[in-house]
Amino acid sequence: MNRVWSLLTIDGVRQYGGNTGYTDDPEAVYRYDSDVANHLQIQVGDVVFVRSRSEVLGVAEIESVVVGAGQKDRLRCPHCKATNIKQRLTMVPRWACKSGHHFDEPLNEPVAVSTYEARYASSFRPVPAELTIGRLNEAVLRPSDQMSIKEMDLARLEPFLGGGADALLRRYVSRMTVPGEANLAQDDSIKSVIAQRRRVLREISLRRGQKQFRDRLVRRYGLRCQISGYGFAAAVEAAHIRPYASSEDNGVGNGLLLRSDLHTLFDLGFVGIDPKRLRISFNPACMCTSYKEFDGAPLFVGCTTGPDRGALAQHWEFFQSCLSSPL
Repeated sequence: MNRVWSLLTIDGVRQYGGNTGYTDDPEAVYRYDSDVANHLQIQVGDVVFVRSRSEVLGVAEIESVVVGAGQKDRLRCPHCKATNIKQRLTMVPRWACKSGHHFDEPLNEPVAVSTYEARYASSFRPVPAELTIGRLNEAVLRPSDQMSIKEMDLARLEPFLGGGADALLRRYVSRMTVPGEANLAQDDSIKSVIAQRRRVLREISLRRGQKQFRDRLVRRYGLRCQISGYGFAAAVEAAHIRPYASSEDNGVGNGLLLRSDLHTLFDLGFVGIDPKRLRISFNPACMCTSYKEFDGAPLFVGCTTGPDRGALAQHWEFFQSCLSSPL
């Protein structure tokens, strides 16, 4: 699946991390090399926002990535050999390193690198003035001041796009398709086309992954409820210990096989499993029912080590917090 990036370009030659960089042509091509974080992630079809230090210059779709080989100058501090150095425009000595050394000229160490040219000339479009650097930075998924290539959340930028940029967005979203989408209802309360598509993809992923998740648990524990021992296949469900919506974890360690009613009580926090003793506990509100017979019973794990203790501990905390809740 394609992704969205912001690319830092500077008039003249970029210099970063002790490396002399490349002259950019912001409306046509972005040049980088194998020393740059995320250099292997840029793919044809990705959407890129080209930015300077002070403004967003435009948006484009990567049309090709040309790979080559080259040599670059890696600059080092002559005192401590660090590459984290910066050229100072108004102070002398002209250079400084992260350790506080100042010097007139850095050491020059030629190194071999792979070179890349991300080309996008025919799709480049300016963006509305409302899309400021501040708003672009707010959409960064993993912020880091030192990264020239940053992954973005396009949904957060969608309100500020229009014209040709909006056409790029629609094309990007149209590629976020999988079989089975037509069977899912649209949510008219979601106005963002990207957020809508992500909701659909999450539902399809969950639907497809649920059967595989259950099959793995059945192979591990057998077709039976791990609390009640109930073995009617249609009523035994795969339960996530950490909610899938937050963890997206379909691993067997994050699962239990539970009878449908116990699954519901587990999700609501009325059933907990002591992560140390693997003993089952029910909320006192359940004790006047047939569930009382399972209170204090061991969780069935067969000849396995059972579920992930960290996941059980997290749910146990949730169970403890719900002890005063009425059924």
